[in-house]
Amino acid sequence: MAEQEQNRTEKATPFKLAEARKQGQVARSMDFNSFAMVFALLFVLIALGGSVAMKVASLSSWLLQQSGTLKLEGPGEAVWFADVLKALLGIVVPIAAVGIVFAVVANLIQIGPIFTFVPLKPKFERINPIAGFKRIFNKKMLFEAFKTLVKFCFFVWILWAFFRSLWPTLPAAMSIDTAVIAAYLSQNGLSLLFRLGLAMLLIASLDFAFVRWTFSKQMMMSRREMKEEVKRREGDPLVRAKIRELQRENLKQAQSIGRVPEADVLITNPEHLAIALRYVRDEMSAPHVIAKGADAWAAEMRAMARKHGVPVLERRSLARQLFRSAQLDRPIPVETFLDVARVYADVAADRRNNVRHEAAR
Repeated sequence: MAEQEQNRTEKATPFKLAEARKQGQVARSMDFNSFAMVFALLFVLIALGGSVAMKVASLSSWLLQQSGTLKLEGPGEAVWFADVLKALLGIVVPIAAVGIVFAVVANLIQIGPIFTFVPLKPKFERINPIAGFKRIFNKKMLFEAFKTLVKFCFFVWILWAFFRSLWPTLPAAMSIDTAVIAAYLSQNGLSLLFRLGLAMLLIASLDFAFVRWTFSKQMMMSRREMKEEVKRREGDPLVRAKIRELQRENLKQAQSIGRVPEADVLITNPEHLAIALRYVRDEMSAPHVIAKGADAWAAEMRAMARKHGVPVLERRSLARQLFRSAQLDRPIPVETFLDVARVYADVAADRRNNVRHEAAR
């Protein structure tokens, strides 16, 4: 098994990739999805930030103004709470809907539409504590932890650089005018989100490429696996070769039935087998089998022979022997020479008798 793992030098076939996709194994970057969510948040804040801020300010102002009269003691006195909850949902739901749409689009961009329940099927390995411990402390998880640490340090550095550049302007924000403070916070908040979005775009691009490369390496196959896949998809090569040989024989047999009118005689079983023989004295050393068939083919050969005046003789043992051992367009077997000679003698005698009867008339 270890040797087979080391010999994986071939790219995964489309069949293996399709099978892995059915099992839910695809190259998916979670950082790309996170970037899509941040981009959605940034898009909403740019497009709807003003209206959202006005709704939040209006709701906050109303709560502050009514704070002395609002009560929660009885069910009838808490009607205002439902109105506040509806207002909050009206603010949060559109933002969450845009985030969900962007997350779905990000998954479709990465892996396309996929629908499978295989990852949801219960497996003993998932509840086995030993197997779970091995999953936690393996190379992949350690590498993921290292990636998370690097990303955390990167974001901390961006935040530190942003607030360091913002520090000299903080005294100017010390104003009693709330509109100035709100504009200052919204402007710098969007700037911070934009920088974080660019950072996440860089991380998502690198992670996307790395996940694709890792998945392609994981799906690579050895030559032995490729041969086994071919067998599984198309069957054993020996079986396929035998099937092709039988198909060629059937085609050749079907084509040979059209040569029945050229035959000297048709030997039958009488119902199940039919063999057509032809002999040219100066060209052949022995009669050749030009057509043979069984069951429906034999019936068609008999009908064609009667239609074209080819003699039909019943020779059961000879028909079975010729059908079993004789080959198309080849001389008859040596052991059938005597019996076939008697058939030709009978055919010649029948023809002489027919000529005498016609002459007597």
